[in-house]
Amino acid sequence: MKRLLYPLLFSVSFILTGCNSLQVLDTKGPVAKLQENLIQLSTGIMLFVFITVFSMFVIFTWKYRETPQRRDMIPPYVKGNKKLEIAWTVIPIVLLLILAVPTVQGTFSLSDSQKEQGEKMEITVTGHQYWWEFEYNDQAITLSNEVWIPVDTPVVFNLKSEDVIHSFWVPKLGGKKDLNPGGTNRLTLHASETGVYEGKCAELCGASHSLMRFKVHVVSKDSYDQWINDKAKGPAPDTAASASYEKGKKLFTSNCLSCHAADYTGNSDGPNLAGIGSKDMIASVVPNNEQNMKKWIKDPKSFKPGAKMPGFKELSDKELEALSNYLSHLE
Repeated sequence: MKRLLYPLLFSVSFILTGCNSLQVLDTKGPVAKLQENLIQLSTGIMLFVFITVFSMFVIFTWKYRETPQRRDMIPPYVKGNKKLEIAWTVIPIVLLLILAVPTVQGTFSLSDSQKEQGEKMEITVTGHQYWWEFEYNDQAITLSNEVWIPVDTPVVFNLKSEDVIHSFWVPKLGGKKDLNPGGTNRLTLHASETGVYEGKCAELCGASHSLMRFKVHVVSKDSYDQWINDKAKGPAPDTAASASYEKGKKLFTSNCLSCHAADYTGNSDGPNLAGIGSKDMIASVVPNNEQNMKKWIKDPKSFKPGAKMPGFKELSDKELEALSNYLSHLE
């Protein structure tokens, strides 16, 4: 029974990997494409070796099986075969070279791409438990759990951590790299197609590690320039603000402003909440609607275990409604 159980579990886990939205082999950039080619090459070599060895195993098992005619026969002693010994020594070396040469070339090309001069931008990424902070080095703009970049432009991500080791990973754009406390790593990614690509932390960093997600919005260069201008100007004043909105703004100022900024140019210890009203998800874990917003404010740890944000269970239903109304207008 055990002999059948392990292959079955492996097959089920292999099939279920296709259910994840983080598709490694659906590449949207040159860095990811290079890595995809190396994966395909190594997989091809592995399959060649597997099929060859398994075929030889089946053939020799059948050819030299025990039969009534051979039961009492003693096979002749074979001292060795120099040609075969050379073959099974040389072939693995050749296969390793076929894999090693493009791997080394690709590794050095990715390393050199970070040093190239030319049109590229830099973004500082800070990993927190359990959210992402993106700071545009050339602009006074800070985002939380999302980043916007122009298509066909190399982007250098300067990676650092505020607490524990995290790992920055956008499968469709390229491989992962660690964020280490006290140091800065660099990762250059290049998107060749517009779209929204999912990323996450790939290093076990605590109770809500699997919920530490973010999105990369890749847009045209004109759309990116317009987006930069809009965010740099800040939100337009709400001339038709309701009483609930004004009450929520006061509640935000007295309860939340010490940890959160409400505009894209502000820095804060907690996630920047600018644009939260237009996001699909709250804290990247729960759909963004009024009911979920109230629940999140009251007890964030029920959604994200280990989150540092305290709950505000002392707020009344009307206060929660007002604060949720204010946050929904931060677009």
